[in-house]
Amino acid sequence: MTDFLDNNRQSFSLTYLKSFKIKDAAEGLAEPSGLALSHGGNALWTVSDDTNKIFKLSLDGHLKKKRCFKIPHNELEGIVLEPTGKYLFAVNESKNEIIQIEIDGQAVTNRKRLSTMSGYDAIAHFFSDNRVNKGLEGISWNAEKGTLFVIKESHPGLLIEVSPDLQSILSHCVLNGDNGFLDSSMDSEKIDFSDICYDHSRNCFWIISDKARRLFLYDREKNSVLQSAVLAYMKKGKYREIEKAEGIAINPESNRLYVVSDKEAVLYVFDIRW
Repeated sequence: MTDFLDNNRQSFSLTYLKSFKIKDAAEGLAEPSGLALSHGGNALWTVSDDTNKIFKLSLDGHLKKKRCFKIPHNELEGIVLEPTGKYLFAVNESKNEIIQIEIDGQAVTNRKRLSTMSGYDAIAHFFSDNRVNKGLEGISWNAEKGTLFVIKESHPGLLIEVSPDLQSILSHCVLNGDNGFLDSSMDSEKIDFSDICYDHSRNCFWIISDKARRLFLYDREKNSVLQSAVLAYMKKGKYREIEKAEGIAINPESNRLYVVSDKEAVLYVFDIRW
């Protein structure tokens, strides 16, 4: 196990624990894109952006086939479980749409495009250039506020707060170098955002960038990145960075961080040390 301490500003380090191949071509799990911790913290939900299926995994990467199910929507990018455990929410990138899914009924119960929500006028100009594959990438539930937060990938990166009934856009914030989304290896405007996870123990969001291969701890109230770290590990004596990190989940009680790679179809497990 190896720690990667990024710079003097951060007070946490990531310790790589293990990784698991989760690709299952027969079941359609090829490009995991989004990750959510189950109630009880004993399993994970994920989606694959090339299929219309919801997948459930054990913490060691085994596919729970009996708990997986199809929905009539594909191009799913992010996923989150709401507090009652009855519903999952996912995002569709090309339509900039949020989809509510009842787990027991395995059915879509609500779906709404951002453009049809009240308050969209305040953010419409951020979506005006219609760039392909630069829409919604991740989704998280803020337990403190009881609202959803979705993240736009880039041009620009955007954090958007949405009411749980999917009727209203409540707030938004541009994510860029001005509020601390920086990486020494690339210009800040090239940093993208691939998933987001709320940490109730710190009232902050963990946000990952697949291009920067970096993890950011972001305080929405301060509108500032508090700390960051490269998503890296040692394997067989060689330093490696995670390619195409597209999903993130955290268990604040155990300080376990889970990351999925779209390109590799691998689940990585880290310990967050403070």
